Amino acid sequence: MAALSTTAGASRARRWAWALAAAALSLMGCGRREQVDPGADGGAPRPKIERTARTLPRKIDLLAKLPRCELRHRGLLFDLGTPAVDGLSLLRLTPDAGVTSVEREGATWARVSTRELSFRFVLDAPESVFVGARVRGLASKAATVLIDGKAVGTLSFSRHQTRKVETPLFAAPVSAGMHTVALRFSGSSRDGVDPFAEVDWVRVGFADDDPSSFAAPTLRDVEQDVALSGVPHRAVSLRGPGSLRCTLGVPPDGRLRTSLGLLGAGEGEAEVRVLVDGSAPVTLRAARLVGGDRATWTDVDLPLLGFEGQIVTLELAATSATRGARVVFGDPVIVGRDMSAVAIPRARAVVVVVLTGVDLYRLPPWSPDRPLPTLATLAREGVVFDRCRAPTTVTGGVLASIITGLSPGEHALNDGQARLPELLPTLGTVVKEASARTAMFTANPWTGEAFGFARGWDRYTMFSPISPALGTAPIDEIVKFIAEKDQSREKGLLAVAHARGIHPPYDLSPGEFAQLPPSDYAGPLDPRRAGQVLERFRQRKRAKEKWSAPDRARLSGMMDAALVATDRSLSNLIDSLRKAELWDDTLLIVTSDVAAALDPVAPPFPEALDLSEDVLSVPLVVRFPRGALAGTRAQAPATSADLARTALAALDVDLGAQGGKDLFSLAATGTTPVERALVARLGDRYASRWGDLRLAGRQGATPTLCHLPSDPRCERDALEDRPHQAVALFRETFDAEQRKDPPPRRESARWDADTTAALNVWGR
Repeated sequence: MAALSTTAGASRARRWAWALAAAALSLMGCGRREQVDPGADGGAPRPKIERTARTLPRKIDLLAKLPRCELRHRGLLFDLGTPAVDGLSLLRLTPDAGVTSVEREGATWARVSTRELSFRFVLDAPESVFVGARVRGLASKAATVLIDGKAVGTLSFSRHQTRKVETPLFAAPVSAGMHTVALRFSGSSRDGVDPFAEVDWVRVGFADDDPSSFAAPTLRDVEQDVALSGVPHRAVSLRGPGSLRCTLGVPPDGRLRTSLGLLGAGEGEAEVRVLVDGSAPVTLRAARLVGGDRATWTDVDLPLLGFEGQIVTLELAATSATRGARVVFGDPVIVGRDMSAVAIPRARAVVVVVLTGVDLYRLPPWSPDRPLPTLATLAREGVVFDRCRAPTTVTGGVLASIITGLSPGEHALNDGQARLPELLPTLGTVVKEASARTAMFTANPWTGEAFGFARGWDRYTMFSPISPALGTAPIDEIVKFIAEKDQSREKGLLAVAHARGIHPPYDLSPGEFAQLPPSDYAGPLDPRRAGQVLERFRQRKRAKEKWSAPDRARLSGMMDAALVATDRSLSNLIDSLRKAELWDDTLLIVTSDVAAALDPVAPPFPEALDLSEDVLSVPLVVRFPRGALAGTRAQAPATSADLARTALAALDVDLGAQGGKDLFSLAATGTTPVERALVARLGDRYASRWGDLRLAGRQGATPTLCHLPSDPRCERDALEDRPHQAVALFRETFDAEQRKDPPPRRESARWDADTTAALNVWGR
């Protein structure tokens, strides 16, 4: 494992090295160039905004999604040894180490060294079923078949011989809904030296009257190049009766475009349907097809009216076909409204302000009546992201994602005892190497030097909660940093502030504290020791000793006062950018690490909270250079890891595939909530959001699903009510985890007396 981690980290370091080279060339004038025009005052020329719009097609290629779709032909098929079965257990976010892919007899098989294989499947209605497989026995000659953990039959096979085997029909029909099929192998294996068996496919078969031998619709079999009347298409090729089901998010103005045909002699019938969990299927098109010499393509363009912005299951079905013929769907794609993309305006200064513990409803525009004029103006003149989500509830993990563009699973800072690995470059190191000035200032001890955040910056300062420094000191320090001049580093400016936000200790005099509601407060909270008092509240077990309504009211008052001070500091920051003639060319980002809504039972601010949506949902307001996209309310799913890419894109540094998404592109193209799933992690726990759906669980356990508009607190498990969506969202989560590089070796935080004392005052 150590060697793997080192190799992965080295690979990432090489990619970042290319980024450093690109940054240096770009910011020193050798990268992409922009036209410039003189400033309004006749002074230094200013970059000209790149306004050339590009039209980007919004398209979902169903053939590209084929491994994530469900194949049905006289039952359901699991094509082993291929990505088609990855993530179907709903228990693991990593591939089973006991299953490897091998090539045999012109097909891809799974070599199985684990005792049990299991897969989730969904039945639309009660069915009489049996289980079959194509198996080559090795250490095992039999496997017990289980449905939902109950043994229902046995598959017998031979060692070193390939056989198709199946159980009889089970005595009782299997009910509609989600189920698990498992093969439990007999025999013994010496730690994988002698695998139990090699398996080509597993089938949950339906009772039918077809006496012909079963031909499995594997991925290789279903995707074909087909030419009818001399017109070629890449096609989904299905025997009748059979279907392909793909669960996906429908884009705005979504339409299915494909060509229908019949490959072979005879006749067939094709049908296109939309299935939504809990609703009756909707047939979009049914067509009768003729094959042989008269076979031609029939082009169809089917609007998905009423399904835009929803997660649905699209079914391409061969309802019938003459034996030997196949119904084919040529180049099936979902297309939506084209997107107009405009490159992010070039910035000379990038300022990222991260507040601690602030939830959406303490800031404008989500709470428009709060006395925060600077933040209200930023919301009007910038872009508001209504669906920003933190990638973890570990404070340092969120900041690590902001400055690296990586997820917690990639940068390894996924608990309060870890340190940002030395191997990973950050925004500070990339931009600094490109001869731009960089700085990070923090008043949050979780992003102090002990946790690896001090390295790589021209300037770094930690304002400990033990010191008399204000909670807004990181923002105020950026004002000083902007005023400094460094002729050797005038290619740009990057500054990151991690302010205290609404977290104690608070900067209130005794008189100011006494004026807060409630007027007769006599509880234990005070401005300096509030963090420690809240921690004592959290440690108490007896309900009557939990914090009271007056405690909550007084804490809320202190939080509001802290935000007013933050608003003033932001105003000073903007004034300083204007005086330095940088404001027009500044990218200003204001967000929070995690949210800390007041709860009637639990005091706020514990580190590494559970992955609930009210904690993960954080404010994000972005003021792009020259006020581009001002006044936009973006519904695009955004995450803290997107900030690094956005900052570097504004500084004209291209990171390729490294990091998250460019927030300017997300806002400009009108990305909808269902076009991207976001995954948050905390240790072995995860919480994924896709549109209005949330799937949460931990490794090795069945997750729970909820539909947030109807159940915002996720009090009821909707896994059984929305089985297709649950399976699809788990597979989205699985795929998101597999796209990530393994993290570098975990490094432990370097605790010292100052860190311990700071976190004690903080309320650790």
